[in-house]
Amino acid sequence: MLLSICLLKPYPVKAPSLTISSLPVVDRHNPQQHRQPSTAQRRNTLMICFTNGRPRAGTVASGSSSSNLNTRKGLYQDSRTKFLVLAAIIASGHLVTILNPAMPSGPKGLITIPTSKPFSFGVIERKDLLSGCMLPICLSRDIRPCVRSISWSPLGLAPNSGCLLAVCTTEGVVKVYHSPFREFSSEWVEVLDVSEMLHTYFEKIRYGESDSDIPFLEYNDDMPLSKLLIRSKDRRQNLLEYHKCPSISAQQYASRSAMLSSLVVSWSPMFHGDTSSKGCSILAIGGKSGNISFWRVNEPQCYSITQRSKLPGALLIGLIQAHDSWITAISWSKFDSQLLLSTGCSDGSVKIWRGYTDDLAKTTEDGDAAFSLLKDVIKVGSGPTSVLSLIVPEASPQKILLAVGKGSGSLQIWIYDTLIDKFDVIAPHSGHDQIVTGLAWAYDGHCLYSCSQDNSLQSWIIKGDSLHGVSLPPNTLGVKTFTDVPNVSDACFGIAVSPANLVVAVVRRFDVNLLNPMYEARSQKAAVEFFWIGGQNLGNLKDEESDDGNFPGFPNMDLVNWGQNILWSLNQYENLHKPLVLWDMIAALSAFKDSQPNYVEQILVKWLISNLKFEWGPPEIILPRVNTHLSNLTSRQLHLLNVINRHVLLREAELDNNNGEQESKFWIKILEMSEKELRERLIGCSFSATLKGYNGNLHPVGLAQMRSWVANNERVVKDYVKLLASKVKKIEKRHVGEEECSYCSSLVPFEDTEVGFCKVENHKLARCAVSMVVCPLTPLWFCVSCKRWVLNFAPESLFKLTRYPPTVDFEKRSLTFQNGEILLKPLCPFCGVLLQRLQPQFLLSTTSV
Repeated sequence: MLLSICLLKPYPVKAPSLTISSLPVVDRHNPQQHRQPSTAQRRNTLMICFTNGRPRAGTVASGSSSSNLNTRKGLYQDSRTKFLVLAAIIASGHLVTILNPAMPSGPKGLITIPTSKPFSFGVIERKDLLSGCMLPICLSRDIRPCVRSISWSPLGLAPNSGCLLAVCTTEGVVKVYHSPFREFSSEWVEVLDVSEMLHTYFEKIRYGESDSDIPFLEYNDDMPLSKLLIRSKDRRQNLLEYHKCPSISAQQYASRSAMLSSLVVSWSPMFHGDTSSKGCSILAIGGKSGNISFWRVNEPQCYSITQRSKLPGALLIGLIQAHDSWITAISWSKFDSQLLLSTGCSDGSVKIWRGYTDDLAKTTEDGDAAFSLLKDVIKVGSGPTSVLSLIVPEASPQKILLAVGKGSGSLQIWIYDTLIDKFDVIAPHSGHDQIVTGLAWAYDGHCLYSCSQDNSLQSWIIKGDSLHGVSLPPNTLGVKTFTDVPNVSDACFGIAVSPANLVVAVVRRFDVNLLNPMYEARSQKAAVEFFWIGGQNLGNLKDEESDDGNFPGFPNMDLVNWGQNILWSLNQYENLHKPLVLWDMIAALSAFKDSQPNYVEQILVKWLISNLKFEWGPPEIILPRVNTHLSNLTSRQLHLLNVINRHVLLREAELDNNNGEQESKFWIKILEMSEKELRERLIGCSFSATLKGYNGNLHPVGLAQMRSWVANNERVVKDYVKLLASKVKKIEKRHVGEEECSYCSSLVPFEDTEVGFCKVENHKLARCAVSMVVCPLTPLWFCVSCKRWVLNFAPESLFKLTRYPPTVDFEKRSLTFQNGEILLKPLCPFCGVLLQRLQPQFLLSTTSV
């Protein structure tokens, strides 16, 4: 899980009359007196967003515009869960800082924003510098670039199956980075310079201009000011580059500059083509000219944490002229076999575009972007658009919801019913007094959160044809929320919702008048605040009289809301496209475990009853029955049960406590039997993949160990797995069952699934959690949840099982492998979370649970 927060450099929403307001600048010699920002201290805004992937699952990325970043612990921290409720204090700096929301004061990842060399696309005469179209360029006085927009890619695009991070700067430059999982460094690695590739493309097509015969100038002493933008100390290099640049008009220069000046970036959801087994995502980049370029990035051919694999490449699949002015907002969503793209402009217009995934996966370089206009939602002149949020609810896939935030502070909600092809608009609501700076849907489109530059945070629910404001949920967990913070902020600049929809993160800017001018005002610019929304009343709950039937012994309506929302979140993870990132769920349940231990057990028992189709009963009756019905749960449900069991109900501190020993025995037994069930499924899927997928082309790993495990557990193993083991026995002669110690080369017998001991020196060696073979001494994949090591990936079918043994139809659908490809992503077979390379304590590490 990733949270990205960025201290950004704004652009005029409607140039030049309206700009996003700035951080106050205080004179060092007179701290109480405000002055306007200088050219070296330009205005800054903030942005925040969650992602379901990683470079670090459960991290925060923040961008800023000065050189110092200071993080201090919030006003309250739950020491048991290590979940920061009130978050990090971020000072300005020319950095993008990646934090772990579970440990905001811990190690950080950094991206230093360098000064980019201006693109050489032409020179103009000195007399043209004062023309109207050149004034915005000539008046620019940025000394160092700041971050303007950031966006996390979907999970699986990085070489380690993590996320890529796209960063757009105030210079209009877009670059892509991934985490330094091999470099042992805090500085993230640049993998793509998208702006340079866009410049090369425009040079190739002559910027779409009809006059392709542009004469080259000879050098004279009256060098245009445009060449002075190349800040090189070597005058000879300047002259050589000047000779290569064509002479163009001022209008051409301004047009080309706008085409290359990017403002906003956004990654699409992951999608697959009809003939492609590898997924891909599209990076949309909006610019000042109103055009949007689309760059397709495919998943790597293989994932590795040791070998330096080929860096991801971006292919330009097309451009569209979306608007006539600056692109200010982009939002994606996925609808059936289509990608939906909403775009907003500084002239107030909003449009929705659609593209078919099959066409987008096939589109080649220099081709059309395969996007067509679905709806011109808002016409020009209705006020500048500041932010968009697009969603297709899973519960109502025939509807498309679009939230539009305006510079005036108003909100608009558009609903598109695809069955009747009709757009309806909910009456605009003046939700805020100033520009809307953040929008985030929660609970599958049932609730909308918004924040504004007026420092307000609002929660909304759609009822009929109107938008109703609702109060934020109360502080049920007993920890501090943003309402407990001293009033030192004056604006909100971004909002994001966590994966389980239990936490909202908001970025707030500090009012320097309320800070200590000596110790705080110079370094502390903004804070990221986390607060609970799991108790949000969505208006669809039963009357309070029936609450006791849902949660016996807990008549409090707040607890009922929490229980309903947690159960909803657990059910959402049945969607296998949703990564298993549970840090907010674990934090909430752990906090309830400390104050209401029976409440957590009641929720999980209710969830198990719903999935196992049991009749309602007390935990002491339900829990012993669960062990004999685990085969009826899906693999994803077993993964959820294991993670919550391990990190909430059976925390190490609880195991050492004799109180509640009987209840702990129930959950310990469930964890033991659940992992045994997953082990049996893993072996069965591996056997099936060996028999049906490999056809002798590849050599399966660990068949001897798997058959040995089946033989040792013959009494409890299902007959289906025994049958598969007997068939695999025919090819076992090709695989050596004896293993050697990595230290002394002595034999290591197979006696345990987790570790092995050599016969001579008794060296302890870890075994792969998937194949059960002895792991080498090279770096391995690591599960942060169950602390197991993985050398070989588990078959994809394991994570898709709905029960075991599988049905015949499931086998026909899922056990079709191409070229021996049996893995989806490096996932833990017992927890379902993404594996990673274990990092030293002084480097940023992931916390997906």
